[in-house]
Amino acid sequence: MGMHGRRNSRPADAIEEAVEVTQVNSREAAIVDRAILFFADHGLHGNTRDLARSIGVSQPLLYHYFPSKDALIARVVERLYDDRWKPEWRDGLRSGDVPLQDRLETFYLDYSGTILTREWTRILFFASLAGMDIYKRHQTIVRDRALRPIARELRREAGLARPDAPAAADLELAARLHGAIFQHAVRRWVFDMPAPRNPTAALREEIAFFLQAARALLIERHDPQRAIVMAAQ
Repeated sequence: MGMHGRRNSRPADAIEEAVEVTQVNSREAAIVDRAILFFADHGLHGNTRDLARSIGVSQPLLYHYFPSKDALIARVVERLYDDRWKPEWRDGLRSGDVPLQDRLETFYLDYSGTILTREWTRILFFASLAGMDIYKRHQTIVRDRALRPIARELRREAGLARPDAPAAADLELAARLHGAIFQHAVRRWVFDMPAPRNPTAALREEIAFFLQAARALLIERHDPQRAIVMAAQ
């Protein structure tokens, strides 16, 4: 009888533990949700006392779930950026059977709608001004996942060899486009400027202008003789 009772207690214990884990995860998620709004409005230098008051919990309880403010910021970045990054974006950028302009439009239209929300744009903007580690980490991710494939495809578009490791100047060229797309979000979410009447058309124009200039620049930089012939035509 005693052993039977102990066997029955195990499923009950497991259920209780599962409920407890669910409640902890739910409370952590709620804290992260409120922290996202707080950091987007007040910047990343807001103190934890004000943050806890804004969330509606005590400061000790906040530290119970997140041992430091940096740990909470890291979870915010994970929620807003890491969890939303789509692996198929990089594969799409590399798909050489689709015109590069179409690939860039597909990527940046989806990237803008998925990543460049009010909260992430403002948090990343504040982090960049402060030179914080999360901004530097974000730059590394963007370089590896987006700028490298874009730089290689820009060279292909210009009829140039595509090295496995793009040169720094080629990465900088790709970064100009990425920065221009981010600037659209900054104008809207940080400087409170009205969005273009047709944001999709504005993004496509940005990409078209960039591609035309980038192709000419790359040819001039890497194949000056062809640049001279093209200029004479």
